Amino acid sequence: KFSLVAFNLQEQKVIYRQQEAAQIDFPALGNALHALNLGTIDLKRLAQKHPGSEFLAGLISTEVSQAKDSPDAIILAGPKLSPEDVIPLDALKQLSDVKFPVFYMSYNSNPAANPWRDAIGNAVKYLKGMEFTISRPRDLFFAWSEIIGRIVKGKSGAAVAGNAPSQ
Repeated sequence: KFSLVAFNLQEQKVIYRQQEAAQIDFPALGNALHALNLGTIDLKRLAQKHPGSEFLAGLISTEVSQAKDSPDAIILAGPKLSPEDVIPLDALKQLSDVKFPVFYMSYNSNPAANPWRDAIGNAVKYLKGMEFTISRPRDLFFAWSEIIGRIVKGKSGAAVAGNAPSQ
């Protein structure tokens, strides 16, 4: 089972949430995406120094702390943030006790034009996670294969460690 949280970073709003599901409810997700009001910016958010990155750090922290079980992994997917966005060190320290893998699949249609790590990539690096740049369909295939392989390997390693005899 998995949980899915879709959010709009510019609006700092969770637009769809599906908890402990066996499969994604694509019609419901599509309806939530159609309800977005893209291109509109709240004046209060313009006054914030790092609105998107603070929202993201808070969202991850909330999702991890409210989970019934420890998640197998957190997978972030989406376009890169603007270079001006920075996740504050205080927010990163909130996440430092994460005990599971973190992955970031950043969509970048022209990686040569923007090769630098964004705020989410910096957070994933801080958490000792992995970032994958997706620019073509085959990149997604290879990234997803690597992510699933690492999750399975981590779970089998945890099961073996849990069954190891104690001295």
